Amino acid sequence: MNAVSPAAANANVFSVTQLNRVIKDRIETDPRLLQCHVSGEISNFKHHTSGHMYFTLKDEQSRVRAVMFAGRNRRLRFRPEDGMRVICTGSVSVFDRDGQYQLYVDDMQPDGIGALYVQFEQLRNRLQAEGLFSQVRKRPLPAYPTRIGVVTSPTGAVIRDICTTLERRFPLAKVILAPAAVQGAGAAKTLVAGLRKLWSLKDPVDVIIIGRGGGSLEELWPFNEEVVARAVANSPVPIVSAVGHETDVTICDFVADVRAATPTAAAELVAPHRQDMSYQLTQALARSVGAITNQVRTSRQVLRGLAERPVLREPKRMIDKERQTVDYVEGRLRDALVRPVRVARRQYVDVERRLLRIDLKRRIDTLKYQTQSLEDRSGQSVKRTVDRYNAMLERQIGVLEAINPLSVLRRGYSVVYDESKDEIISSTAQLPAGRRIRIRVADGTVCANVVDDGGVYTRGEQTRLDI
Repeated sequence: MNAVSPAAANANVFSVTQLNRVIKDRIETDPRLLQCHVSGEISNFKHHTSGHMYFTLKDEQSRVRAVMFAGRNRRLRFRPEDGMRVICTGSVSVFDRDGQYQLYVDDMQPDGIGALYVQFEQLRNRLQAEGLFSQVRKRPLPAYPTRIGVVTSPTGAVIRDICTTLERRFPLAKVILAPAAVQGAGAAKTLVAGLRKLWSLKDPVDVIIIGRGGGSLEELWPFNEEVVARAVANSPVPIVSAVGHETDVTICDFVADVRAATPTAAAELVAPHRQDMSYQLTQALARSVGAITNQVRTSRQVLRGLAERPVLREPKRMIDKERQTVDYVEGRLRDALVRPVRVARRQYVDVERRLLRIDLKRRIDTLKYQTQSLEDRSGQSVKRTVDRYNAMLERQIGVLEAINPLSVLRRGYSVVYDESKDEIISSTAQLPAGRRIRIRVADGTVCANVVDDGGVYTRGEQTRLDI
């Protein structure tokens, strides 16, 4: 039996990292996997805050992990979603940390449906959710615009059709053209610039037509750009969208205040026909004449009725009647003024007569005597009351002085306190020998020690305390 040498045995032993790197090198050197196209359905889609997109591509039998870095997915014209079938272009490699191979996507296209249509649907749904298509924010077109702005190509048939239609229908209107590119890269920016140019005019326009002729979805795509949609939504004047033919629909059509099937139809919408205006003027003139005729007829009837009134037919008789009324009122006023004066005069004489009968000096003297008498009696009453209260106060002071503890101490008595407990001693039982006491007399306090209790009378009264 042949033994295997350790060197030979270790030659085929890989670390996990080495094994992953070998597999990675093999995969990355396979030309079929360097730039491959993989179709499948997106699942577990996650758009990370870093901008990278992580998802899984799957079909009926298998699945593979995929990643599309932020620098790549910024060029996408649609937003990937779970359940969407796509064709991814990229390379296959191994993620060393997990030892799992995955697809590094460089580009992505919808499978079975155009990327532009997907982008169109996503933008339409998002703007609709924001309310930009709501009928509530749609504004009516002015009835008789005098300045009509047009944003379109200066060389196309659109501007010619609009001018021809307006010249035929409403020649009073003036057309202001804001030139813009209507297809190709950068066309959306020129459309927005044209709108802003019309908004900034010194003499503002009454309404704006934005549009172009028919074409494919790619050719009409500038009118599906979000920047154009938001500019139309923020316009300070009403906007009519006239993009393509009857069957062509763009985001601009949804956002605009009014959608026209064609540019010619847009011109017909923004301006009235002069024949219609002539008919309306004729009808208005007829109504005005009829109204004035009725007013004149009514005024004549009123004048005729006024002319038949007595006040206008015989004004002198009415004046004489009013003069008589004035004379009557004048007499009533004179009586009303003279009678109160007479009554007041009689009252004055009567009061004067009564005052003369009264002896004012005697009445004053009597009142002075009465006042002095009241003053004397009041003073005596107050003095008696004060004396009575002074006597009561003296008695109360005596009572308080008699019960004042300091007065008792001044008569030779004292109060004994237990110094440790700060309690008053009322019995010899509370004074064992050696107890520290404090004695309060009238003019101060002294401290002492108990030597002997000195005995107790049979009645329980202490007779002597040796200190």
